[in-house]
Amino acid sequence: MLGFKNSNLLNANLLDASTVRKFHLKTIGFLLLFVITFASGYAAASKGWFASQKTPTTAGNERFDLSLLWKVYDLLKKDYLGKDRIITEDLLYGAISGMVSSLGDPYTSFYTPEANNQFKESLDGLYEGIGAELGFRDSQLVIIAPLPGLPAEKAGIAAGDAILQVDGEDTSGWSLPKAISEIRGAEGTAVTLTISRDGKDSFELEILRAKIKVPNVILEWKEGHIAYLKIYRFGTDIREDWDKEIAKIKEQRAKLEGIILDVRGNPGGLLDGAVYLASEFFDKGVIVKRRLADGKIEEFGVDHQGKLTDIPIVVLINEGSASASEILAGSLQVRARAKLVGVKSFGKGTVQEPFELDGGAGLHITTAEWLLPDATSIEEVGLVPDVAVEMTEEDVKAGKDPQLAKALELLEQ
Repeated sequence: MLGFKNSNLLNANLLDASTVRKFHLKTIGFLLLFVITFASGYAAASKGWFASQKTPTTAGNERFDLSLLWKVYDLLKKDYLGKDRIITEDLLYGAISGMVSSLGDPYTSFYTPEANNQFKESLDGLYEGIGAELGFRDSQLVIIAPLPGLPAEKAGIAAGDAILQVDGEDTSGWSLPKAISEIRGAEGTAVTLTISRDGKDSFELEILRAKIKVPNVILEWKEGHIAYLKIYRFGTDIREDWDKEIAKIKEQRAKLEGIILDVRGNPGGLLDGAVYLASEFFDKGVIVKRRLADGKIEEFGVDHQGKLTDIPIVVLINEGSASASEILAGSLQVRARAKLVGVKSFGKGTVQEPFELDGGAGLHITTAEWLLPDATSIEEVGLVPDVAVEMTEEDVKAGKDPQLAKALELLEQ
C-alpha cells in the first residue's frame, strides 16, 4: 500500500490533507465506534445480540440513539425477500456512505477498500480508466481536465464537461468515490458518458478504457532559451521527478532566459509537492496558508533553498487547473513572482484529511480551506489570469496554442 508521506491531499478529483492517519475502528469517536459496533453485530446477530444493542453511543458531549439503525437491520434480516443474499459488509459500507453523504459535501467521502486502492493508485499516476480528472461544480459531476493523448481526450471530452449519466445511470447525488468506481474499469472495456457542454443539449460518448500512466512533469526547451515545464500532477514522486528536470535546467543555466510553468489541466495532488515546487522560485516567505475549522490559520513557508529565484516566470492556467496547481500558480502571482496567462482556474480551495481504516477502507473529511499568501481564498472563485487568453476548439484543431505563444511573447519582452 502506498504511504502518503507527510502531505496534504490537494487534488480536485480526490483531494487534500495532512498526514494520513491510520485508525483501528475502535479508536475514534462516534463514527468509528458505530462502525465496529455494527460490524461486531454481524457475528452475533443470530444470538439476538444485535437487536438488543439499544444503548446510545457517545461522541464528545453528544449522545446518539442507534436503536432505529438496529431496528432496520433486524427487519431486513427477518423480512426482506432476498435476505439470504444480504452481504453484511455491503450494509456496513452503505450505512457509512449514507452518513457521510448526508453532509452534502462531495469531497467528504467514504472509500471502500477497492475505491481507496484506486485513489492511491491515482496518486502514483498508474491506473486503468479513461484518463480524465473528476470534480464537482455546484454539486454537478464534471470533468476537470482530460489528460493529453489518453482515451477521454481522444474521444472528445473537454474540461468543464458535465457528466449527466454513466452507462445510463444518473449521476445526481453521486460521491466522488462512486464516480471514480463507475468510470474506471479494466483495460479494453467501454464506458458510455452522457455529457452536457456549456449548458447545451446532452450527447453520448463511448470511451474505451486503457492503462493510464501519468507523468508528474516533463521539460522542453522553447526558442532555445526558454525552459518549458509541463506539470501534469502533484503525485507521490513529484519531488524526485522535479529535481531531475531542474538538474537538466541547471546544466543549461548559461542559456536560460525564462521559465514557463504549464499547469493547464492539472487537477492537483499532494500539498507538499506544491510547496516544494513553489519554493524553487523564492528565497523565503509564505507559500500557502490553511484555515482550520476553529478559525486558526497555519502557514506553510519555503521548504528549501530555491535554485531559480531570479529567473522570469510565466504560468499557464485554465479551467482544469485546480487545488495544488492553484497553490503553485497563486503563490507566484500574489507574491509578484510570475504572471498568469490563460483563463480562470477551477477554484478548489478546501482541504480533505484522509483517514486509513481497517480492512483497507478510507475516509476523507473536509477539515479546512487553504488560502493564498495574502489570505484570500479561491474556493469556487479560481485564479484570474494577469493576461487573459482563450484557447478555442478551432485553435486545438489547427494545432495552435495562443496561450503558450503569449507566454513566450511576455518572456521575450
